[in-house]
Amino acid sequence: MAVTRPASPQARATDPGRAAAGLVAAPERIVLMLVVLALSAGLWASLGMHTPWTVLPTAVVGVVAAWRIVPVPSRVAAADRTGALAALVGSGAWAVAAAVLHAEYLIVVRDPGFLTLAGLWLVDHPDSDIPSLGAIDAAGVDSTVLADASQAWNLRGDDVQPQGARMLSALIAAGGWVAGDRGVLVANCLVGAVGILAIYALARRVLGPLAALAPAGAVALSVSHIGLSRAAYTEPLTLVLVLAAALWLWRGVEERRAGPLVLGAVTAGAISFVRIDGAAFAAGLLAATVLALALIEGSRAKRATAALGVLAIQAAVLLAGYGALWRWSEGYADRLADQAVLLMVGYSVLTVVLALWVASWFAGGDGVATAARDRLGRRGAVAAGVAVSTVLAVLASRPLWMVAHRGTETSVDRFTNSVVESFQRGQGFEVDPTRTYAEHTVAWVSYYLTWPLVLLGILGFGLATTWMLTRRPAWALLLGATLPTSLLYFWNPEVVPDQLWAFRRFEPATLPGFAIAAAVAAWWLIGRLREGRRPMARRVAAGAFLVLPLSTWVSISPSDDLPVSAATPVFVREMGGAYDQITALCDVAPDRPIILAGTSSHFGSLRVMCDQPTALALASLTPEQVAEMAQAWDVAPVVLTRDPDWFEWTADPEIVVSSRVRQASYALQEIPRTYFDRDYQWYAGVVGEDGVLAPVAPSSSTGASASSAASAASLSVGEVTSP
Repeated sequence: MAVTRPASPQARATDPGRAAAGLVAAPERIVLMLVVLALSAGLWASLGMHTPWTVLPTAVVGVVAAWRIVPVPSRVAAADRTGALAALVGSGAWAVAAAVLHAEYLIVVRDPGFLTLAGLWLVDHPDSDIPSLGAIDAAGVDSTVLADASQAWNLRGDDVQPQGARMLSALIAAGGWVAGDRGVLVANCLVGAVGILAIYALARRVLGPLAALAPAGAVALSVSHIGLSRAAYTEPLTLVLVLAAALWLWRGVEERRAGPLVLGAVTAGAISFVRIDGAAFAAGLLAATVLALALIEGSRAKRATAALGVLAIQAAVLLAGYGALWRWSEGYADRLADQAVLLMVGYSVLTVVLALWVASWFAGGDGVATAARDRLGRRGAVAAGVAVSTVLAVLASRPLWMVAHRGTETSVDRFTNSVVESFQRGQGFEVDPTRTYAEHTVAWVSYYLTWPLVLLGILGFGLATTWMLTRRPAWALLLGATLPTSLLYFWNPEVVPDQLWAFRRFEPATLPGFAIAAAVAAWWLIGRLREGRRPMARRVAAGAFLVLPLSTWVSISPSDDLPVSAATPVFVREMGGAYDQITALCDVAPDRPIILAGTSSHFGSLRVMCDQPTALALASLTPEQVAEMAQAWDVAPVVLTRDPDWFEWTADPEIVVSSRVRQASYALQEIPRTYFDRDYQWYAGVVGEDGVLAPVAPSSSTGASASSAASAASLSVGEVTSP
């Protein structure tokens, strides 16, 4: 699809195709609007000034300023309209379907818990630091009492900081400004839908408007993209930023325009506002941009100036993101300081090397790249493509000749090994707790795209490498956006290997990269057929890109206990019931400080959603200790516990909240196809002057009636119950 600068206002006013041209530009412009909103939210959250009155006006100004970076096409064919309309309608329908089963990840078991809660906090607060409000004094009574919770919530001075970078939480908080708590819970579903449009917009540059629907549809129907978008995982937003940066840098390189290069550099650097490994994604995009600028024709001075601008802008934004991470999540940054510093050193070395090379272009140093390309010639380019495909094929073959293990020295290793052992025993696998299953990482991609698309993707990456050297240097942007982090995590994912958790590593770049590369290979193979056979082959290929990922939704295994099972990330609301549980706990004794006893998973849930100071007790306490804790506040606190034996009561306590929360099971080497229900029974008591608790009476909405309703709930095929 050919695109040019927008026509003059007079020409547009009389152009009968203006609406059609706007339709064709709409997918990329929607991506632009989300990226600018995310940049605005991340910026103001990093400055501690995240409010509707700062974020939204900044986003509007940014969108207006960047609007023409996405030009409308001068000519629109029927295929352009059809492809854009299908992408818009398809992603819209996908967003609705995802929102219907949005997750309620409000209990902190894994990352979406604290990311969602941080988003809820930022709806009504300008920064993510949560005041302890006396909890530190209360925690002073004993070493088993904390004013924070390990890992996910860390003290910094008198404030509690949620773990992780802030851009995603700041972005989904904007959903709360529109639709309250449910708006926050649904927001990442919209991010996932825009991710589909980002795949379409990037693929359209190399495949055309109709063929680009194939990789977009494959990712949209993958279990991983569905499951990771319904909860507040950072990966869908990272996918949008990575692909949008590649798209705009590609546009800037080929169209010789500064605007797309600047926006692409900012977007790539801003990945550090989402993830601590943002430098890995940014480095690939940076190297690809510089290489593409070195290989294209044009003024040497202009290309060198453009490359230096991209280097400076991306580095500045990336460093700002890491600075914001250290400011707003110091404990998390300290824990991962070794990895973060290693990434930053690597990124810095790469940036300096590239900057020195680009500086030499003014004296002809860019000729190094063009001379190397010319020396390679056609055969050398093909050999380079074969080498890339061979590396990927070897990585895919590792289960045939390799078993990967981790060490046992560090506490993290020992903890991960214990988790892996529990999963192995639960699934009846051979117990080998030090296994990382890293040799299966390429196979993990096949769980969601299937092997035919993975094998096509391996071929497609080789073709893209060859064409980068022989036809179109900007192919480097697709390779730089997707291959470096894919190769890094294929070799060493450094993650607990259960699905979908482990596949998070591959959602932002590997999944869309393989989908696009597979489509490139498929349409290249179709082009080798006789002319008369190509239309039918294209239809078959398009259908395969939809049917193959869809086939992973259901598993048929007649010999198993569950002969027919479905992918729970598609059909089950993750943590369904958590929202009602937390709101019910907040209603038990409103406007009182909270002493949470026994479970750290609910610490942030109560502190954020009840908006009351909260202290965490990890062991039983004497009445004297409880009374001393209560002195930290002007109002007698309420104790919430699942174990009433930890405290003394003035009377036998009753269950005040009974709740059932549903979660997908943890599965090694397969998509989760079962779920478990976790039952919660909570007791509450107001602390008396002597430290003895006066039980809170259950209400009709949260007591025995709720328990009876939960007990009577029917169990579905594939369910595994758990206490």
